[in-house]
Amino acid sequence: MKKCPRCGVEYSDANTLCPADGAALETTGDSLIGSVLAGKYRIDERLSAGGMGTVYRGTHVLMEKTVAVKVLRPSLAADENIVARFSREARAASRISHPNALSVTDFGEDENGIVFLVMEYLSGRTLKKVIQEEGPLPLPRVVDITRQIADALHAAHEQGVVHRDLKSDNIMLLDTMTGDHAKVLDFGIAKINEPESNRDSGSLTAPNLVIGTPQYMSPEQCSQNSEIDSRSDIYSLGVILYEMLVGHVPFTADSPTMVMMKHLQEPVPSVLDERKDLPASIGRVIARAMAKLPANRYQNVAELVEDLTIA
Repeated sequence: MKKCPRCGVEYSDANTLCPADGAALETTGDSLIGSVLAGKYRIDERLSAGGMGTVYRGTHVLMEKTVAVKVLRPSLAADENIVARFSREARAASRISHPNALSVTDFGEDENGIVFLVMEYLSGRTLKKVIQEEGPLPLPRVVDITRQIADALHAAHEQGVVHRDLKSDNIMLLDTMTGDHAKVLDFGIAKINEPESNRDSGSLTAPNLVIGTPQYMSPEQCSQNSEIDSRSDIYSLGVILYEMLVGHVPFTADSPTMVMMKHLQEPVPSVLDERKDLPASIGRVIARAMAKLPANRYQNVAELVEDLTIA
C-alpha cells in the first residue's frame, strides 16, 4: 500500500499520485524504522509526514533519551540548494532558546545521504486538535496561549528569524499543573533576515522553496512578495487568535488560490458576529493584527499582547 503524505489516505501500490491533492504517494512500509542515523539516533516510530519530510520518534542511543527526528524527503535531500537552505535554517532555529519554542539540538547527514534535524520530543495536543475537540476557547485561556506564542515569536524575531508557517497545527499544548504550556513548532521553513551581501545564493530564499498554509498566510505571502518580515507572523497570529475565539479560521474556500485571494481582498470578518460575549476591543485587536498592509499592523508582537491583555 501507498499513503498520501498530505491527506493520509492510503491507495494501492499501482498509484503514484494522490487523486485528491496530487502529492506523490509514499510506501507505507518504512525502511528507516529500527535504523540508526549517524550512529546516534535510533528511529523508533513514524509520527507524521508533510511536504518537507517525515517526523519520527527516536532515541539518542548513548544518552537513552527520547527525541523527535525530522528527515528531509529524499527528493529534496538530493537538491544541494534545498539542503543548504535546510542547514542554514536549522542553525538559526537552534539559536532560538525560549521555553515556548521547540528546541533544535542537532542537524546532520548520515552516510546514506539522509538529511535530518533533531528536536526535543513533545507529548501533547496541537492547538488545532484542541480547537476541533473543544470548540471556541474562553477569552482568558486565549489570552494566555497567545501571550506564550508571542513570547516564542519575539525570541525568534530577535534572532532575525521569521516563522512563515505559523498555524494552530504548529503549536503544541502541553498539560501542566498550572494550565497550558504552549510550544511553537517547525521553524524549518523560516526565512532568515540578513543583508543581501551576506546571502550565499538567491536560490536559498527563492519563493518556490517557501510554502505556507493558505488559511494562515499574510497578504504579502499570498502575493509572493519577496520582502517578508516579522509582521507576516503577526498576521498569522491574528488568524490563530480569531480561530481560538470562534472555532474556525476567518477565510475558507474551495481552493487554496481562492483562500489567498480572500486574504488579499476581503475584509476580516468580526469575531463579535459569533462571540457576543467578547468586548469590542478584542475585535479591534484582531482587525489590526490582520491589516492588509504590514504598516497598518502591530509592528511587533509585544504591542499585540499589550492591547490583548488590557482589552
